[in-house]
This record gives sequence, C-alpha cells and structure tokens, in this order.
Amino acid sequence: MKKLIKFAAIFLLVLVITACDQTTETEYLNVDYSDFVGQFIEDVEEQLQMPSDDYYVYYYGPGCSACIEIKPEVLDRFYRAKNTTIYFVTVYSELDLNLDSGVTATPTVIRVINGQVDEFYEGVSEIRSMLNQIT
Repeated sequence: MKKLIKFAAIFLLVLVITACDQTTETEYLNVDYSDFVGQFIEDVEEQLQMPSDDYYVYYYGPGCSACIEIKPEVLDRFYRAKNTTIYFVTVYSELDLNLDSGVTATPTVIRVINGQVDEFYEGVSEIRSMLNQIT
C-alpha cells in the first residue's frame, strides 16, 4: 500500500511539473473577415479618405500565404479593438491599391491620419510588432 501511495505521489508531482513547464500558444478568437461587416473599403479612392481622421487599413490577399499565417492574430486584435478604427482592403490585383498609399504587397497595415499615411507596416514581423498598439 505504501508503494502505491508513493507511486501516486511521484506520478502527480511529475504531472504537475510537466504541465507547468509547457508553454501554450495564445488562443485567438475564432473570427473571420465576415465578422467585420461595414469595414471593407471597396473604392480605391476611399482608402485614404475615410470619415475618421485616424484609422488603420489592413491590406490582405485571399491567396497570400503570409496573410493566411497572420490572419488569426490580426483578426483577433482588430475584433477586440475598442478605441481604434480599422478598415480592410481585399487585394486581388494592383488595381485594388491606391497608389498614394505606398502599398505594393500583402499583408500590409497603414495608419492614416488626416488623409496621409502616417505609419506603414509590411510583412508578418512588422505587423506582429504593431498589433500591440491596437486598443
């Protein structure tokens, strides 16, 4: 009986140590682009002329592997954003881009203040670094 109790105690100790030692990935909300009704910019000219004086525009391509990789992080952060205005542009070709935005690739996030591009983040690593400022 003592051996059984000793075995159970060691087993539980190992289980606790192992569970505490594992790092878990951040869990993101299960949201998709369709959850952002009314936040898509269809007219190229409007990308820099939205009603808000300060907003972000996220450019993504449906077949872009980097966009697919960062999608859960971006959509989770944008969905939770309470104090930030965010718009989306689906990029199928260069005709979907306002030349004045400077965007030439996806994924890209720009911050527009008073009709001018104020900040520019291109690629997964740059976008990940800027997501913390979205509130």
